[in-house]
Amino acid sequence: MRRFLPAILTLLLVTSCGYRAPMYKTAITTDPSQYVSVRESYRELAALMDSDTGMPPTDSNTLNLLPDQRQKWELLNHDLARATRSIYIDVYQFSLDSGGRILSDILKEKRAEGVDVRIIMDKGANSHEDRKNFAALKEDSIDVRYFYFPQSLRDNLFPALGARRDHRKITLIDGQTAYIGGRNMEEEYFFSWRDTDLRLSGPAVRDLGRVYMENQQRVAPELPPIQGLEEAPRQRRTDTLPGLRHFHDKTVQIVPDDPWNDRLPIRNAWEWAITHARSYFYIYTPYTPPPPSTLKALKAAAARGVDVRWILPAHNDVTMAKWIGEALYKKLLKAGIRIYEWQGEMMHAKQFIVDDYLMAVGSANMDNNSFFLNLEVEALVYDGEIAAYARDYFLREIETDCHEITLEEIKHWNVFRRIRNSTIRALGGPIS
Repeated sequence: MRRFLPAILTLLLVTSCGYRAPMYKTAITTDPSQYVSVRESYRELAALMDSDTGMPPTDSNTLNLLPDQRQKWELLNHDLARATRSIYIDVYQFSLDSGGRILSDILKEKRAEGVDVRIIMDKGANSHEDRKNFAALKEDSIDVRYFYFPQSLRDNLFPALGARRDHRKITLIDGQTAYIGGRNMEEEYFFSWRDTDLRLSGPAVRDLGRVYMENQQRVAPELPPIQGLEEAPRQRRTDTLPGLRHFHDKTVQIVPDDPWNDRLPIRNAWEWAITHARSYFYIYTPYTPPPPSTLKALKAAAARGVDVRWILPAHNDVTMAKWIGEALYKKLLKAGIRIYEWQGEMMHAKQFIVDDYLMAVGSANMDNNSFFLNLEVEALVYDGEIAAYARDYFLREIETDCHEITLEEIKHWNVFRRIRNSTIRALGGPIS
């Protein structure tokens, strides 16, 4: 991402690529009343997502919410080491730094034990050196495939075509355990960056397997289907790892998206949630800009009294994204939206929480790339217990790890910063 996203973001600004869809307009083709495990006022969303993707919500899932880097690292290593049948990974970036090498060593050991190991990653996001090193894994019978390599001329002339990237982060283990979230397979994501993942067991694992198979058909249609696509058992996990909290019997809806789906399900999910929020809408997302329809929905929510708060990184790994974010601050603050900058090394989470009931975790940022151009996947969780837990975590972090941006502070920005942000805003066209 760090190598290509700045150029793509610049192109999006100049061409206004992605500014092409109104507020969610997808026709609901399923009966909302059938989703009995979802609270009545949210069944329209479940029906909308089912209509957009063909994936209804499933119940009886066990979840672990993983905002802590080292906990995810320890848990993933634990699960990979216990695999007996299959390990399938679809990830944007898999760097063979010290953390990545530990993971690749585990994968080689499991393959030697007869475990079916397959990896899909975005070719453009991974360095030539890493791709060369991954070639050695093929000698260990690990199947490594790459998604679409961007072509320079097409990317510069037609960014809407060239920017199609496999930005998903899915790990499937034995058809029983799955991970979904924002972390790539790279050391900084496990040891220094703030991100969020969900670990799942239950029927939602089967749906993530379907999403994996969809991409396998794109990159390697000759391969046999993955193992474990049968429905995962509806049983409670009883892991006893220290500090690991289980959320049992939860309803989850998997929402895949790709640039060929003109129904725009992930954009629809975000805008439905914003539009129907009544008490609060809390967001973690590092990259901008959102399309005007999403900004309009955020400002309308604040205008009707919804507590809208957004955590962004103070130190963004993509400099252009930081500038674009700052170009939005003044109008958002005037609309009543509260903005917080994460003071740690990098905040990379993609998550929202709504009204003590709905939570989304996945790979999609609230921006044009994710809503229109990339392959992404989200998990919508319909549940009061885990939403309240995530809400409390969010509120603690804005007190302990964030700095709140105010209009008074913006007034004191230097002239260079003001001109830079005004230029960014002018290049990007009107910002609602």
